[in-house]
Amino acid sequence: MNQNISGHRIRTGRTLPTPELRQEDLVARLELEDIRITKNAISQIEKGKRKVSDIELVAIAKALGVTTAWLLGEVNDPTMR
Repeated sequence: MNQNISGHRIRTGRTLPTPELRQEDLVARLELEDIRITKNAISQIEKGKRKVSDIELVAIAKALGVTTAWLLGEVNDPTMR
């Protein structure tokens, strides 16, 4: 059962920069935003097995340089609001 709609886009968002971000890199960026999350939790989110809070989603969008609208599938352009 899918627990979130943003997991696939979070995974895709990590691959947009060159070089792509590893899950560990995303964890480190989130720590800078005072979001404590493990690599395992990121993996579970990306697989749709873990829910994402609104605070986490906003921080993930910032860390990846994309919009929350894109993570939620509302727009096709990751930079579009």
